[in-house]
Amino acid sequence: MREVRLQIPDDLADKLTRLVGEKVTDIARDAITLYNWAVEERAKGRLVLSSDKEGGHVQRLMMPSIEAA
Repeated sequence: MREVRLQIPDDLADKLTRLVGEKVTDIARDAITLYNWAVEERAKGRLVLSSDKEGGHVQRLMMPSIEAA
């Protein structure tokens, strides 16, 4: 297991902890899990998308590191 140290702007850390009610370390762990999932999906040739509840207003997640998978 590796230990990773991150520098996150205070305002972003405060916003995320307020929105999800978790500690920054838990949020960072979840973020890595989500990133791993997105990379694995792109490696399978799938797209990572977001939409509203009705399935409209679709947006595609575009990150160079994910697209490289």
